[in-house]
Amino acid sequence: MRTVVLVPYRPDGGPRDRIWAYLKQHVWQGKTVLVGEHRDGPFNRAKALNEAADCDWDVAVIADADTWVPARQFDQAVYTARVTGKLVAAFNAVVELDKPATTAILTGRHTLTDSHTCERIRLRDTETQSCMLAVTRQLWDCIGGFDERFCGWGAEDQAFWHAATLLGGEPGRINGNAYHLWHPPSRQKFRGPEYRRNLQLWHRYQQSRTEQELRCLQSASSPTPAGTSRPGH
Repeated sequence: MRTVVLVPYRPDGGPRDRIWAYLKQHVWQGKTVLVGEHRDGPFNRAKALNEAADCDWDVAVIADADTWVPARQFDQAVYTARVTGKLVAAFNAVVELDKPATTAILTGRHTLTDSHTCERIRLRDTETQSCMLAVTRQLWDCIGGFDERFCGWGAEDQAFWHAATLLGGEPGRINGNAYHLWHPPSRQKFRGPEYRRNLQLWHRYQQSRTEQELRCLQSASSPTPAGTSRPGH
């Protein structure tokens, strides 16, 4: 059984690069890490993940480049996904470390296993549908990967979770925290026409209740205007 780690990433020449370099060395050594670098236009996380996934594997862990989980949770998520065939989050809470804690880790004054100060802890279901997800190849192919109509930031992860729920059953969760290292937020994350279009498409995903409705949505060429509700992020 081949397990890979899929990481969507775009270099920034700054804080995100330093975080990713640290995690590659201290978390992902020994793992098969496949990086999807979408470089043209606004960053498309969905497209980056689909490109990274375009190879042979049995279970993939979709991991953000600024986040880690303890090895035990990672292994349990992979095992549970393989046994159940469902999407599995390797955590049930996301601890967002603050800037001092992140700096202490990156400079070697603290390790990943030390206690850290944080800005907040995400617990709501819609805020914890990303970061570190294990999925089988069979379920990934059934879903069709990530919907690349989500461009820029926002909602592609909730849409994938929703599709996985309809096609594979309620996703599982491993008890424990995911830890997110601090970096300046994207200035475009919740702005601009791309994000508004993402919300429109996400609203249509929310309205799909059956596999047939989901397939019709996936086969449509583009989202249409609709009332929107912002997914938790």
